[in-house]
Amino acid sequence: MFFGKSKAADQTVPQSINREPLPKNCEVLTTEWGSKVYVLGTNGFCRKCLLNVSKIIQQLRPSVVSLQCSSSKLDEIKLKEEDALKKRDISPLALNLWVFCMTVFGDGLVATMLYKQMTLKSKQTGLAPDADFRQAYNERKKIPDCRLHLADLPHEAVVYRTWGVPSLREKFTYARRLYQRQKKELKDPAEEHELELDKERREQAMEREFDSLPAFKRVLIGDRDRYLAYSLKKAAEPTPTDKTPVVVGIVRNEHLDGIRANWNTVDLDVDKLTTVERKYVVYEALKYGAVMMLCTHLITRKIRNRKAWDLYFNVKKKR
Repeated sequence: MFFGKSKAADQTVPQSINREPLPKNCEVLTTEWGSKVYVLGTNGFCRKCLLNVSKIIQQLRPSVVSLQCSSSKLDEIKLKEEDALKKRDISPLALNLWVFCMTVFGDGLVATMLYKQMTLKSKQTGLAPDADFRQAYNERKKIPDCRLHLADLPHEAVVYRTWGVPSLREKFTYARRLYQRQKKELKDPAEEHELELDKERREQAMEREFDSLPAFKRVLIGDRDRYLAYSLKKAAEPTPTDKTPVVVGIVRNEHLDGIRANWNTVDLDVDKLTTVERKYVVYEALKYGAVMMLCTHLITRKIRNRKAWDLYFNVKKKR
């Protein structure tokens, strides 16, 4: 999905800037028609990543800036950092109450636990979630005629798939791991980002997080890798005014290897990932049905107990 004008950006960049080395976690991918895509891996709560985002966009002055987010998050990306922080500035009691309500009536246990984890990290680092995307959005506005491209799956599709695809056992297992991680002391994002630069350590961290959770690994990592590779390549397609556009893609570190692995494969079924799985509808009906049955049971139990007490005392009075 593109936002902005369709004209190409001015590619006249001083040679001294072009000779500066790119960040270590930047992958340079080339399409069949010669367009270059610079994929930068980031950690959303690391200030060093914000500097890397600014550096690569100022250095390359791309035709397109592509972000790993969906259109539903665009309003948050456009906010100032201070305003985005205020939205996450809530008390622990209100946060836990919100998590409970959203678990029962909203997006499910895993989605709300991920939201809580991002909120806690935001309080620790002083950066709102998706600060790196916000930085890229602001840097893009400084380049004339640079287009904005949103490369990720729709947020609703990701949430629905995390609810409808994994088994009940996997959901509780992954939610328990997220809860245990929140109880531990959170790592310094800068240190965590440095560890993620090593491909071997990234793979080890992925194995630890999704051990015995193949469905969650497919939904949160594998399928999104496929879609991001497809979407970034679409962003680099030639236009009437620019035959070989330069694209800068800002994605999370854990997707770098998957994007590179899927880059040269043509995935014709990738658009199916944007649709809601039918299994989700069944789970959703069961979830709300169970909630309604529980509420009905609790309400009617009080009525039944009151009638039982009234009957008991009436019998006692007659005696």
